[in-house]
Amino acid sequence: MLIFFIVTTSFAKETGIGVSRNAASTVPTPDQPVAAIKLGIEGHSINGQPVSLDGIESRLAQMKAAQPDLKAQLLSGKDVRIETLVRAVEQVELADIKDFSVSAY
Repeated sequence: MLIFFIVTTSFAKETGIGVSRNAASTVPTPDQPVAAIKLGIEGHSINGQPVSLDGIESRLAQMKAAQPDLKAQLLSGKDVRIETLVRAVEQVELADIKDFSVSAY
């Protein structure tokens, strides 16, 4: 009977967010524009300027219009809820920024 269950059981593949680690050669140089998006329980900011979670897209879109090769770096505090981080990632993607990284502080 155990063999029957092993043979007939189907294994579902879990889907999730793909994570890729960048090589050291892809680290932005000082002349490349980077938007540092800091997420914290006390508030959020882009390059030190306060911003609401829903305002990330519009601020990044303005920055991208001025600097088309803009990259983004999401810095998430350890106490930030995963839902907040996911919404921030969605805001970055809606601003049409394809090159971004996520890290914790």
